[in-house]
Amino acid sequence: MSAFRRIWPWARPYRRYAIAGLLATVASVLINLSIPLLTSRVIDNGIATNDTGYVARTAAIMVALIVAGMCASAISSALGVRLAFNTVTDMRRDLYAHAQSLSFANLDRLTTGEILTRLTSDITKVTQLLAMSVAWIAQLPIMFIGALSVILLIDVSLVVIVLVMIPVIGLIVMYTISRSNVLFDAVQRCIDRLNTVLQENIHGAEVIKVFVRQDHERKRFDEVTDDLAGRASHVNRLVASLFPTLVLVSSLGVAGVLWLGGASVIDGNLTEGELVAFISYMAMVAMPLMMFAFIQPMISAATASIARIDEIFNEKPAVEEPANGIDLAETGSPGEITFRNVSFAYGGAAGNDSPIDRENALTDINLTIRQGTTVAILGATGSGKSSLIHLIPRLYDATSGQVEIGGVDVRRLTKESVRRSIGIALQQPQLFGGTVMENLRYGRPTASDERAIDAAKAAQAYDFIMEMPEGFQSIIEQNGANLSGGQRQRIAIARTLVIDPQIVILDDSTSAVDLETEAAIQDALAELGERTVILVAQRISTALGADEIVVLDDGRVAAHGTHRELLDSSPIYQEIFRSQLGEPVA
Repeated sequence: MSAFRRIWPWARPYRRYAIAGLLATVASVLINLSIPLLTSRVIDNGIATNDTGYVARTAAIMVALIVAGMCASAISSALGVRLAFNTVTDMRRDLYAHAQSLSFANLDRLTTGEILTRLTSDITKVTQLLAMSVAWIAQLPIMFIGALSVILLIDVSLVVIVLVMIPVIGLIVMYTISRSNVLFDAVQRCIDRLNTVLQENIHGAEVIKVFVRQDHERKRFDEVTDDLAGRASHVNRLVASLFPTLVLVSSLGVAGVLWLGGASVIDGNLTEGELVAFISYMAMVAMPLMMFAFIQPMISAATASIARIDEIFNEKPAVEEPANGIDLAETGSPGEITFRNVSFAYGGAAGNDSPIDRENALTDINLTIRQGTTVAILGATGSGKSSLIHLIPRLYDATSGQVEIGGVDVRRLTKESVRRSIGIALQQPQLFGGTVMENLRYGRPTASDERAIDAAKAAQAYDFIMEMPEGFQSIIEQNGANLSGGQRQRIAIARTLVIDPQIVILDDSTSAVDLETEAAIQDALAELGERTVILVAQRISTALGADEIVVLDDGRVAAHGTHRELLDSSPIYQEIFRSQLGEPVA
Protein backbone atom coordinates (compact mmCIF):
# COMPACT_ATOMS: atom_id res chain seq x y z
CA MET A 1 0.00 0.00 0.00
CA SER A 2 2.88 2.36 0.71
CA ALA A 3 4.09 1.74 -2.84
CA PHE A 4 0.66 2.58 -4.29
CA ARG A 5 0.41 5.70 -2.13
CA ARG A 6 3.75 6.87 -3.49
CA ILE A 7 2.64 6.28 -7.07
CA TRP A 8 -0.81 7.83 -6.59
CA PRO A 9 0.12 11.46 -7.50
CA TRP A 10 0.99 10.26 -11.02
CA ALA A 11 -1.87 7.75 -11.22
CA ARG A 12 -4.58 10.19 -10.05
CA PRO A 13 -5.21 11.75 -13.51
CA TYR A 14 -5.90 8.25 -14.86
CA ARG A 15 -8.06 7.00 -12.00
CA ARG A 16 -10.97 6.43 -14.42
CA TYR A 17 -8.99 3.50 -15.85
CA ALA A 18 -8.45 2.15 -12.35
CA ILE A 19 -12.12 2.51 -11.39
CA ALA A 20 -13.41 0.91 -14.59
CA GLY A 21 -10.79 -1.83 -14.31
CA LEU A 22 -11.77 -2.56 -10.72
CA LEU A 23 -15.46 -2.83 -11.70
CA ALA A 24 -14.49 -5.30 -14.43
CA THR A 25 -12.38 -7.21 -11.90
CA VAL A 26 -15.28 -7.39 -9.42
CA ALA A 27 -17.52 -8.71 -12.19
CA SER A 28 -14.94 -11.34 -13.13
CA VAL A 29 -14.53 -12.49 -9.51
CA LEU A 30 -18.29 -12.68 -8.88
CA ILE A 31 -18.69 -14.81 -11.99
CA ASN A 32 -15.88 -17.12 -10.84
CA LEU A 33 -17.48 -17.41 -7.40
CA SER A 34 -20.77 -18.52 -8.97
CA ILE A 35 -19.26 -21.44 -10.89
CA PRO A 36 -18.77 -23.85 -7.89
CA LEU A 37 -22.38 -23.21 -6.77
CA LEU A 38 -23.64 -24.15 -10.22
CA THR A 39 -21.37 -27.20 -10.19
CA SER A 40 -22.88 -28.23 -6.86
CA ARG A 41 -26.42 -27.94 -8.27
CA VAL A 42 -25.50 -29.95 -11.36
CA ILE A 43 -24.22 -32.77 -9.13
CA ASP A 44 -27.10 -32.72 -6.62
CA ASN A 45 -30.02 -31.78 -8.87
CA GLY A 46 -28.92 -33.14 -12.22
CA ILE A 47 -26.43 -35.98 -12.05
CA ALA A 48 -27.84 -37.48 -8.80
CA THR A 49 -31.38 -37.49 -10.27
CA ASN A 50 -30.36 -38.40 -13.84
CA ASP A 51 -31.91 -35.14 -15.11
CA THR A 52 -29.92 -34.58 -18.30
CA GLY A 53 -31.99 -31.55 -19.26
CA TYR A 54 -31.06 -29.80 -16.02
CA VAL A 55 -27.41 -30.71 -16.56
CA ALA A 56 -27.47 -29.30 -20.12
CA ARG A 57 -29.23 -26.07 -19.13
CA THR A 58 -26.89 -25.44 -16.20
CA ALA A 59 -23.83 -26.29 -18.29
CA ALA A 60 -24.93 -23.72 -20.92
CA ILE A 61 -25.31 -21.10 -18.22
CA MET A 62 -21.84 -21.96 -16.89
CA VAL A 63 -20.29 -21.64 -20.37
CA ALA A 64 -21.95 -18.23 -20.85
CA LEU A 65 -20.71 -17.08 -17.45
CA ILE A 66 -17.18 -18.33 -18.15
CA VAL A 67 -17.11 -16.39 -21.46
CA ALA A 68 -18.42 -13.27 -19.70
CA GLY A 69 -15.79 -13.69 -16.99
CA MET A 70 -13.05 -13.98 -19.59
CA CYS A 71 -14.26 -10.79 -21.27
CA ALA A 72 -14.38 -8.95 -17.94
CA SER A 73 -10.87 -10.18 -17.12
CA ALA A 74 -9.56 -9.08 -20.52
CA ILE A 75 -11.10 -5.60 -20.08
CA SER A 76 -9.57 -5.36 -16.61
CA SER A 77 -6.13 -6.31 -17.93
CA ALA A 78 -6.34 -3.81 -20.81
CA LEU A 79 -7.35 -0.98 -18.47
CA GLY A 80 -4.55 -1.93 -16.07
CA VAL A 81 -1.99 -1.70 -18.87
CA ARG A 82 -3.34 1.68 -19.94
CA LEU A 83 -3.23 2.94 -16.35
CA ALA A 84 0.34 1.64 -15.95
CA PHE A 85 1.82 3.14 -19.11
CA ASN A 86 0.16 6.53 -18.71
CA THR A 87 1.26 6.73 -15.07
CA VAL A 88 4.87 5.69 -15.56
CA THR A 89 5.24 7.92 -18.62
CA ASP A 90 4.44 10.92 -16.42
CA MET A 91 6.64 9.55 -13.63
CA ARG A 92 9.59 9.01 -15.97
CA ARG A 93 9.13 12.50 -17.43
CA ASP A 94 9.10 14.07 -13.94
CA LEU A 95 12.06 11.97 -12.80
CA TYR A 96 14.08 13.04 -15.81
CA ALA A 97 13.14 16.68 -15.30
CA HIS A 98 14.10 16.46 -11.62
CA ALA A 99 17.42 14.83 -12.47
CA GLN A 100 18.03 17.67 -14.94
CA SER A 101 17.31 20.21 -12.20
CA LEU A 102 19.95 18.80 -9.87
CA SER A 103 23.17 20.70 -9.37
CA PHE A 104 26.69 19.49 -10.06
CA ALA A 105 27.10 18.87 -6.33
CA ASN A 106 24.16 16.42 -6.43
CA LEU A 107 25.48 14.69 -9.53
CA ASP A 108 28.87 14.29 -7.85
CA ARG A 109 27.14 11.95 -5.40
CA LEU A 110 24.95 10.12 -7.92
CA THR A 111 26.63 7.98 -10.54
CA THR A 112 25.33 7.97 -14.10
CA GLY A 113 24.63 4.25 -13.73
CA GLU A 114 22.36 4.89 -10.74
CA ILE A 115 20.32 7.51 -12.59
CA LEU A 116 20.06 5.35 -15.74
CA THR A 117 18.89 2.33 -13.72
CA ARG A 118 16.15 4.35 -12.06
CA LEU A 119 14.95 5.79 -15.37
CA THR A 120 14.91 2.38 -17.06
CA SER A 121 14.93 -0.81 -14.97
CA ASP A 122 13.24 0.67 -11.88
CA ILE A 123 10.54 2.41 -13.91
CA THR A 124 9.90 -0.85 -15.79
CA LYS A 125 9.26 -2.68 -12.51
CA VAL A 126 6.77 0.01 -11.47
CA THR A 127 5.02 -0.46 -14.84
CA GLN A 128 4.69 -4.18 -14.20
CA LEU A 129 3.29 -3.58 -10.73
CA LEU A 130 0.63 -1.15 -11.96
CA ALA A 131 -0.34 -3.33 -14.91
CA MET A 132 -0.89 -6.24 -12.53
CA SER A 133 -2.56 -4.21 -9.81
CA VAL A 134 -5.95 -3.81 -11.51
CA ALA A 135 -6.17 -7.24 -13.12
CA TRP A 136 -4.67 -9.38 -10.37
CA ILE A 137 -3.81 -7.68 -7.12
CA ALA A 138 -7.26 -6.09 -6.77
CA GLN A 139 -9.09 -9.39 -7.27
CA LEU A 140 -7.22 -11.30 -4.57
CA PRO A 141 -8.93 -9.78 -1.50
CA ILE A 142 -12.33 -9.88 -3.25
CA MET A 143 -11.94 -13.57 -4.08
CA PHE A 144 -10.63 -14.37 -0.59
CA ILE A 145 -13.50 -12.67 1.25
CA GLY A 146 -16.15 -13.95 -1.19
CA ALA A 147 -14.98 -17.59 -1.08
CA LEU A 148 -14.61 -17.54 2.71
CA SER A 149 -18.15 -16.18 3.10
CA VAL A 150 -19.65 -18.95 0.94
CA ILE A 151 -17.67 -21.61 2.87
CA LEU A 152 -19.24 -20.43 6.11
CA LEU A 153 -22.69 -20.88 4.55
CA ILE A 154 -21.95 -24.40 3.30
CA ASP A 155 -20.54 -26.05 6.45
CA VAL A 156 -19.20 -24.28 9.52
CA SER A 157 -17.72 -27.48 10.93
CA LEU A 158 -15.18 -27.76 8.08
CA VAL A 159 -14.06 -24.13 8.37
CA VAL A 160 -11.60 -25.06 11.14
CA ILE A 161 -9.36 -26.68 8.50
CA VAL A 162 -9.39 -23.48 6.47
CA LEU A 163 -8.67 -21.39 9.56
CA VAL A 164 -5.59 -23.51 10.27
CA MET A 165 -4.43 -23.48 6.65
CA ILE A 166 -4.70 -19.70 6.12
CA PRO A 167 -2.32 -18.60 8.95
CA VAL A 168 0.27 -21.20 7.86
CA ILE A 169 0.19 -19.93 4.28
CA GLY A 170 0.19 -16.32 5.52
CA LEU A 171 3.29 -16.85 7.69
CA ILE A 172 5.16 -18.46 4.81
CA VAL A 173 4.25 -15.60 2.48
CA MET A 174 5.17 -12.88 5.01
CA TYR A 175 8.55 -14.50 5.67
CA THR A 176 9.23 -14.59 1.94
CA ILE A 177 8.23 -10.94 1.58
CA SER A 178 10.49 -9.75 4.40
CA ARG A 179 13.47 -11.64 2.95
CA SER A 180 12.90 -10.83 -0.70
CA ASN A 181 12.43 -7.06 -0.19
CA VAL A 182 16.01 -6.82 1.08
CA LEU A 183 17.31 -9.14 -1.62
CA PHE A 184 15.59 -7.30 -4.48
CA ASP A 185 17.05 -3.99 -3.29
CA ALA A 186 20.51 -5.60 -3.32
CA VAL A 187 19.89 -6.91 -6.85
CA GLN A 188 18.95 -3.43 -8.11
CA ARG A 189 22.09 -1.95 -6.55
CA CYS A 190 24.11 -4.60 -8.35
CA ILE A 191 22.44 -3.46 -11.58
CA ASP A 192 23.53 0.12 -10.69
CA ARG A 193 27.14 -1.02 -10.43
CA LEU A 194 26.85 -3.05 -13.64
CA ASN A 195 25.51 -0.01 -15.54
CA THR A 196 28.28 2.17 -14.13
CA VAL A 197 30.98 -0.29 -15.23
CA LEU A 198 29.39 -0.59 -18.68
CA GLN A 199 29.21 3.16 -19.11
CA GLU A 200 32.83 3.64 -18.04
CA ASN A 201 33.95 0.90 -20.42
CA ILE A 202 32.00 2.29 -23.37
CA HIS A 203 33.19 5.88 -22.84
CA GLY A 204 36.73 4.78 -21.98
CA ALA A 205 37.12 2.28 -24.83
CA GLU A 206 40.06 4.15 -26.35
CA VAL A 207 41.95 4.36 -23.06
CA ILE A 208 41.31 0.67 -22.36
CA LYS A 209 42.71 -0.33 -25.76
CA VAL A 210 45.70 2.04 -25.57
CA PHE A 211 46.75 0.66 -22.18
CA VAL A 212 45.86 -2.94 -23.16
CA ARG A 213 43.54 -3.31 -20.18
CA GLN A 214 40.85 -5.40 -21.85
CA ASP A 215 41.58 -8.40 -19.62
CA HIS A 216 41.43 -6.23 -16.49
CA GLU A 217 38.11 -4.71 -17.53
CA ARG A 218 36.70 -8.13 -18.42
CA LYS A 219 37.62 -9.38 -14.95
CA ARG A 220 36.06 -6.27 -13.42
CA PHE A 221 32.89 -6.81 -15.46
CA ASP A 222 32.85 -10.51 -14.55
CA GLU A 223 33.08 -9.68 -10.84
CA VAL A 224 30.05 -7.38 -11.02
CA THR A 225 28.15 -9.83 -13.21
CA ASP A 226 28.92 -12.75 -10.88
CA ASP A 227 27.79 -10.69 -7.89
CA LEU A 228 24.53 -9.87 -9.69
CA ALA A 229 24.02 -13.51 -10.72
CA GLY A 230 24.66 -14.71 -7.15
CA ARG A 231 22.20 -12.30 -5.58
CA ALA A 232 19.57 -12.90 -8.28
CA SER A 233 19.96 -16.67 -7.82
CA HIS A 234 19.44 -16.26 -4.08
CA VAL A 235 16.15 -14.46 -4.73
CA ASN A 236 15.04 -17.00 -7.31
CA ARG A 237 15.79 -19.93 -4.98
CA LEU A 238 13.70 -18.30 -2.29
CA VAL A 239 10.81 -17.71 -4.69
CA ALA A 240 11.14 -21.14 -6.31
CA SER A 241 10.80 -22.89 -2.94
CA LEU A 242 7.75 -20.84 -2.00
CA PHE A 243 5.16 -22.10 -4.49
CA PRO A 244 5.71 -25.84 -3.91
CA THR A 245 5.51 -25.25 -0.17
CA LEU A 246 2.17 -23.49 -0.55
CA VAL A 247 0.84 -26.24 -2.83
CA LEU A 248 1.81 -28.80 -0.17
CA VAL A 249 -0.02 -26.89 2.58
CA SER A 250 -3.08 -26.45 0.34
CA SER A 251 -3.09 -30.14 -0.62
CA LEU A 252 -2.96 -31.16 3.03
CA GLY A 253 -5.98 -28.90 3.61
CA VAL A 254 -7.91 -30.57 0.77
CA ALA A 255 -7.05 -34.01 2.22
CA GLY A 256 -8.39 -32.89 5.61
CA VAL A 257 -11.64 -31.67 4.06
CA LEU A 258 -12.10 -34.92 2.11
CA TRP A 259 -11.61 -36.89 5.32
CA LEU A 260 -13.99 -34.87 7.51
CA GLY A 261 -16.33 -33.85 4.69
CA GLY A 262 -16.58 -37.43 3.42
CA ALA A 263 -17.81 -38.51 6.83
CA SER A 264 -20.43 -35.72 6.79
CA VAL A 265 -21.65 -36.88 3.37
CA ILE A 266 -21.94 -40.46 4.65
CA ASP A 267 -23.85 -39.22 7.71
CA GLY A 268 -26.19 -37.25 5.47
CA ASN A 269 -25.17 -33.85 6.88
CA LEU A 270 -23.62 -32.73 3.59
CA THR A 271 -24.40 -33.51 -0.07
CA GLU A 272 -21.82 -34.61 -2.62
CA GLY A 273 -22.30 -31.39 -4.54
CA GLU A 274 -21.78 -29.26 -1.44
CA LEU A 275 -18.54 -31.15 -0.66
CA VAL A 276 -17.22 -30.51 -4.18
CA ALA A 277 -18.25 -26.84 -3.89
CA PHE A 278 -16.57 -26.57 -0.48
CA ILE A 279 -13.30 -27.92 -1.89
CA SER A 280 -13.52 -25.50 -4.83
CA TYR A 281 -14.15 -22.55 -2.53
CA MET A 282 -11.38 -23.65 -0.20
CA ALA A 283 -9.05 -23.57 -3.22
CA MET A 284 -10.36 -20.06 -3.93
CA VAL A 285 -9.53 -19.03 -0.35
CA ALA A 286 -6.01 -20.41 -0.69
CA MET A 287 -5.56 -19.17 -4.25
CA PRO A 288 -5.29 -15.41 -3.40
CA LEU A 289 -2.56 -16.18 -0.89
CA MET A 290 -0.80 -18.43 -3.37
CA MET A 291 -1.19 -15.90 -6.19
CA PHE A 292 0.07 -13.20 -3.88
CA ALA A 293 3.11 -15.36 -3.24
CA PHE A 294 3.49 -15.78 -7.00
CA ILE A 295 3.34 -12.04 -7.77
CA GLN A 296 5.02 -11.03 -4.52
CA PRO A 297 8.52 -10.97 -6.12
CA MET A 298 7.19 -8.42 -8.59
CA ILE A 299 5.70 -6.39 -5.73
CA SER A 300 8.96 -6.58 -3.76
CA ALA A 301 11.01 -5.58 -6.80
CA ALA A 302 8.66 -2.68 -7.56
CA THR A 303 8.64 -1.54 -3.91
CA ALA A 304 12.44 -1.52 -3.86
CA SER A 305 12.45 0.34 -7.18
CA ILE A 306 9.99 2.97 -5.93
CA ALA A 307 12.21 3.55 -2.89
CA ARG A 308 15.20 3.99 -5.20
CA ILE A 309 13.26 6.35 -7.47
CA ASP A 310 12.37 8.34 -4.36
CA GLU A 311 16.09 8.70 -3.63
CA ILE A 312 16.33 10.83 -6.78
CA PHE A 313 13.12 12.76 -6.09
CA ASN A 314 14.28 13.42 -2.51
CA GLU A 315 17.51 14.99 -3.77
CA LYS A 316 17.16 18.74 -3.39
CA PRO A 317 19.24 20.85 -5.79
CA ALA A 318 22.30 22.09 -3.93
CA VAL A 319 22.06 25.32 -5.94
CA GLU A 320 18.58 26.66 -5.27
CA GLU A 321 16.60 29.24 -7.20
CA PRO A 322 16.32 32.41 -5.08
CA ALA A 323 12.95 33.67 -3.97
CA ASN A 324 12.10 36.86 -5.88
CA GLY A 325 15.29 36.46 -7.90
CA ILE A 326 16.74 39.43 -9.76
CA ASP A 327 17.26 39.31 -13.53
CA LEU A 328 20.92 39.87 -14.38
CA ALA A 329 19.94 42.22 -17.19
CA GLU A 330 18.58 44.65 -14.56
CA THR A 331 22.02 45.16 -13.00
CA GLY A 332 24.20 48.03 -14.09
CA SER A 333 27.27 46.05 -15.17
CA PRO A 334 26.19 42.53 -16.16
CA GLY A 335 29.75 41.70 -17.25
CA GLU A 336 31.59 42.70 -14.07
CA ILE A 337 32.53 39.84 -11.74
CA THR A 338 33.71 40.15 -8.15
CA PHE A 339 34.91 37.46 -5.75
CA ARG A 340 34.74 38.53 -2.10
CA ASN A 341 36.55 36.29 0.41
CA VAL A 342 35.44 33.22 -1.54
CA SER A 343 36.33 29.75 -0.33
CA PHE A 344 35.01 26.57 -1.87
CA ALA A 345 35.17 22.85 -1.10
CA TYR A 346 33.51 20.10 -3.08
CA GLY A 347 30.81 18.60 -0.89
CA GLY A 348 31.41 21.35 1.66
CA ALA A 349 28.19 23.35 1.35
CA ALA A 350 26.26 23.94 4.54
CA GLY A 351 24.20 20.96 5.57
CA ASN A 352 25.86 18.64 3.05
CA ASP A 353 26.90 15.33 4.56
CA SER A 354 28.63 14.10 1.41
CA PRO A 355 31.62 11.84 2.01
CA ILE A 356 33.55 13.73 -0.67
CA ASP A 357 36.82 15.23 0.60
CA ARG A 358 36.11 18.70 1.95
CA GLU A 359 39.60 20.10 1.62
CA ASN A 360 39.27 23.56 0.08
CA ALA A 361 39.63 23.77 -3.69
CA LEU A 362 39.63 27.58 -3.33
CA THR A 363 40.62 29.64 -0.29
CA ASP A 364 39.96 33.33 0.41
CA ILE A 365 39.70 34.51 -3.20
CA ASN A 366 39.39 38.28 -3.63
CA LEU A 367 39.28 39.31 -7.25
CA THR A 368 37.50 41.76 -9.55
CA ILE A 369 37.12 41.18 -13.29
CA ARG A 370 36.05 44.42 -14.94
CA GLN A 371 33.38 44.44 -17.62
CA GLY A 372 34.72 44.33 -21.15
CA THR A 373 38.19 43.07 -20.19
CA THR A 374 39.93 39.84 -21.10
CA VAL A 375 41.34 38.03 -18.09
CA ALA A 376 43.44 34.89 -18.19
CA ILE A 377 43.36 32.41 -15.30
CA LEU A 378 46.69 30.58 -15.20
CA GLY A 379 47.92 27.81 -12.97
CA ALA A 380 49.05 24.22 -12.72
CA THR A 381 46.66 21.27 -12.79
CA GLY A 382 44.70 21.21 -9.52
CA SER A 383 45.32 24.87 -8.75
CA GLY A 384 41.56 25.63 -8.76
CA LYS A 385 41.06 27.23 -12.18
CA SER A 386 37.95 25.25 -13.17
CA SER A 387 36.55 25.47 -9.63
CA LEU A 388 36.81 29.26 -9.82
CA ILE A 389 34.93 29.63 -13.08
CA HIS A 390 32.27 27.09 -12.06
CA LEU A 391 31.17 29.47 -9.30
CA ILE A 392 30.33 32.26 -11.76
CA PRO A 393 27.28 30.59 -13.43
CA ARG A 394 26.38 28.86 -10.11
CA LEU A 395 27.24 25.36 -11.23
CA TYR A 396 28.36 25.24 -7.60
CA ASP A 397 27.86 27.74 -4.78
CA ALA A 398 30.74 29.09 -2.74
CA THR A 399 31.19 27.47 0.65
CA SER A 400 31.87 30.91 2.13
CA GLY A 401 32.14 34.45 0.83
CA GLN A 402 30.20 35.62 -2.20
CA VAL A 403 30.48 35.86 -5.97
CA GLU A 404 28.93 38.96 -7.51
CA ILE A 405 27.94 39.77 -11.08
CA GLY A 406 27.00 43.36 -11.77
CA GLY A 407 27.42 44.11 -8.06
CA VAL A 408 24.76 41.54 -7.04
CA ASP A 409 25.41 38.27 -5.24
CA VAL A 410 24.78 35.49 -7.80
CA ARG A 411 22.65 33.72 -5.19
CA ARG A 412 20.16 36.57 -5.51
CA LEU A 413 20.04 36.38 -9.32
CA THR A 414 17.80 34.00 -11.23
CA LYS A 415 19.80 31.03 -12.46
CA GLU A 416 18.36 31.31 -15.96
CA SER A 417 19.32 34.97 -16.39
CA VAL A 418 22.85 34.25 -15.14
CA ARG A 419 23.42 31.23 -17.35
CA ARG A 420 21.90 32.81 -20.44
CA SER A 421 24.33 35.70 -20.03
CA ILE A 422 27.35 33.41 -19.71
CA GLY A 423 28.80 31.25 -22.47
CA ILE A 424 31.16 28.44 -21.45
CA ALA A 425 33.30 26.28 -23.72
CA LEU A 426 34.99 23.40 -21.94
CA GLN A 427 38.26 21.60 -22.68
CA GLN A 428 36.34 18.35 -23.29
CA PRO A 429 33.25 19.63 -25.13
CA GLN A 430 30.04 17.61 -25.23
CA LEU A 431 28.57 17.53 -28.72
CA PHE A 432 25.25 15.91 -29.56
CA GLY A 433 24.16 13.64 -32.37
CA GLY A 434 22.68 15.79 -35.14
CA THR A 435 23.85 18.29 -37.72
CA VAL A 436 26.61 20.83 -37.25
CA MET A 437 24.01 23.61 -37.44
CA GLU A 438 21.86 21.97 -34.73
CA ASN A 439 24.89 21.79 -32.44
CA LEU A 440 25.79 25.43 -33.10
CA ARG A 441 22.23 26.51 -32.28
CA TYR A 442 21.98 24.30 -29.19
CA GLY A 443 22.06 27.26 -26.77
CA ARG A 444 19.82 29.42 -28.95
CA PRO A 445 17.63 27.35 -31.30
CA THR A 446 16.13 30.49 -32.88
CA ALA A 447 19.50 31.89 -33.99
CA SER A 448 19.71 32.73 -37.69
CA ASP A 449 21.96 30.89 -40.14
CA GLU A 450 24.01 34.06 -40.53
CA ARG A 451 24.66 34.28 -36.80
CA ALA A 452 25.73 30.62 -36.60
CA ILE A 453 28.02 31.02 -39.61
CA ASP A 454 29.60 34.19 -38.16
CA ALA A 455 30.21 32.38 -34.88
CA ALA A 456 31.83 29.49 -36.75
CA LYS A 457 34.11 31.92 -38.55
CA ALA A 458 35.09 33.61 -35.28
CA ALA A 459 35.87 30.19 -33.78
CA GLN A 460 37.96 29.29 -36.86
CA ALA A 461 35.59 26.40 -37.56
CA TYR A 462 34.09 27.63 -40.84
CA ASP A 463 36.72 26.20 -43.19
CA PHE A 464 36.70 22.63 -41.89
CA ILE A 465 32.89 22.64 -41.63
CA MET A 466 32.64 23.60 -45.32
CA GLU A 467 34.99 20.73 -46.17
CA MET A 468 32.57 18.25 -44.59
CA PRO A 469 30.26 16.37 -47.04
CA GLU A 470 27.13 18.44 -46.31
CA GLY A 471 28.72 21.54 -44.83
CA PHE A 472 26.68 22.90 -41.93
CA GLN A 473 24.11 20.13 -42.50
CA SER A 474 26.70 17.39 -42.03
CA ILE A 475 25.93 14.89 -39.29
CA ILE A 476 27.99 14.92 -36.11
CA GLU A 477 28.15 11.47 -34.59
CA GLN A 478 27.58 10.84 -30.90
CA ASN A 479 29.86 13.10 -28.85
CA GLY A 480 31.62 14.23 -32.03
CA ALA A 481 33.25 10.87 -32.73
CA ASN A 482 33.83 11.81 -36.40
CA LEU A 483 35.69 15.03 -35.46
CA SER A 484 39.16 15.67 -34.13
CA GLY A 485 39.69 17.13 -30.66
CA GLY A 486 40.51 20.56 -32.09
CA GLN A 487 37.43 20.52 -34.33
CA ARG A 488 35.17 19.62 -31.40
CA GLN A 489 36.66 22.46 -29.37
CA ARG A 490 36.13 25.00 -32.14
CA ILE A 491 32.49 23.96 -32.65
CA ALA A 492 32.00 24.26 -28.87
CA ILE A 493 33.48 27.79 -28.94
CA ALA A 494 31.22 28.72 -31.86
CA ARG A 495 28.21 27.31 -29.99
CA THR A 496 29.14 29.56 -27.06
CA LEU A 497 29.36 32.66 -29.29
CA VAL A 498 25.99 31.99 -30.97
CA ILE A 499 24.13 32.83 -27.75
CA ASP A 500 25.77 36.31 -27.70
CA PRO A 501 26.80 36.12 -24.02
CA GLN A 502 27.85 39.07 -21.87
CA ILE A 503 30.53 36.86 -20.33
CA VAL A 504 32.57 34.35 -22.35
CA ILE A 505 34.48 31.65 -20.46
CA LEU A 506 36.90 29.41 -22.34
CA ASP A 507 38.01 26.67 -19.93
CA ASP A 508 41.22 25.53 -21.61
CA SER A 509 39.06 25.08 -24.67
CA THR A 510 41.83 25.81 -27.20
CA SER A 511 44.25 23.23 -25.80
CA ALA A 512 43.78 20.97 -28.83
CA VAL A 513 44.31 23.66 -31.51
CA ASP A 514 47.56 25.02 -32.85
CA LEU A 515 48.99 28.36 -31.73
CA GLU A 516 48.08 30.12 -34.99
CA THR A 517 44.43 29.07 -34.75
CA GLU A 518 44.37 29.98 -31.06
CA ALA A 519 45.67 33.46 -31.86
CA ALA A 520 43.01 33.89 -34.57
CA ILE A 521 40.28 32.88 -32.12
CA GLN A 522 41.54 35.38 -29.55
CA ASP A 523 41.63 38.14 -32.19
CA ALA A 524 38.00 37.34 -33.01
CA LEU A 525 37.07 37.49 -29.33
CA ALA A 526 38.74 40.88 -29.05
CA GLU A 527 36.36 42.16 -31.73
CA LEU A 528 33.26 41.18 -29.75
CA GLY A 529 33.07 44.59 -28.11
CA GLU A 530 32.07 45.08 -24.48
CA ARG A 531 32.24 41.39 -23.60
CA THR A 532 34.01 40.06 -20.55
CA VAL A 533 36.25 37.19 -21.62
CA ILE A 534 37.83 34.73 -19.18
CA LEU A 535 40.52 32.45 -20.57
CA VAL A 536 41.39 29.47 -18.38
CA ALA A 537 44.71 28.04 -19.51
CA GLN A 538 47.78 26.05 -18.68
CA ARG A 539 49.53 27.23 -21.87
CA ILE A 540 51.04 30.64 -21.23
CA SER A 541 50.68 31.62 -24.89
CA THR A 542 46.92 31.69 -24.28
CA ALA A 543 47.36 34.33 -21.59
CA LEU A 544 49.81 36.71 -23.27
CA GLY A 545 47.14 38.77 -25.06
CA ALA A 546 44.92 39.20 -21.98
CA ASP A 547 44.38 42.56 -20.28
CA GLU A 548 45.09 40.92 -16.92
CA ILE A 549 46.46 37.59 -15.77
CA VAL A 550 45.49 35.81 -12.54
CA VAL A 551 47.88 33.13 -11.31
CA LEU A 552 46.36 30.50 -9.05
CA ASP A 553 48.41 28.22 -6.83
CA ASP A 554 46.89 25.63 -4.48
CA GLY A 555 43.48 27.32 -4.61
CA ARG A 556 44.78 30.83 -3.81
CA VAL A 557 45.51 33.92 -5.90
CA ALA A 558 49.31 33.86 -6.04
CA ALA A 559 49.64 36.83 -8.38
CA HIS A 560 47.49 39.25 -10.36
CA GLY A 561 48.47 41.80 -12.96
CA THR A 562 49.57 42.33 -16.54
CA HIS A 563 52.09 40.12 -18.30
CA ARG A 564 54.92 42.63 -17.75
CA GLU A 565 53.99 43.21 -14.10
CA LEU A 566 53.97 39.48 -13.37
CA LEU A 567 57.30 38.94 -15.14
CA ASP A 568 58.77 41.52 -12.79
CA SER A 569 57.09 40.46 -9.55
CA SER A 570 55.83 36.85 -9.58
CA PRO A 571 58.30 33.95 -9.21
CA ILE A 572 55.54 31.44 -10.07
CA TYR A 573 54.67 33.26 -13.29
CA GLN A 574 58.36 33.58 -14.16
CA GLU A 575 58.81 29.85 -13.68
CA ILE A 576 55.77 29.05 -15.87
CA PHE A 577 57.04 31.40 -18.58
CA ARG A 578 60.56 29.99 -18.41
CA SER A 579 59.39 26.36 -18.59
CA GLN A 580 57.23 27.00 -21.67
CA LEU A 581 58.83 29.83 -23.61
CA GLY A 582 62.39 30.06 -22.28
CA GLU A 583 64.06 32.99 -20.60
CA PRO A 584 62.04 36.22 -20.88
CA VAL A 585 63.53 39.00 -22.98
CA ALA A 586 64.31 42.09 -20.93
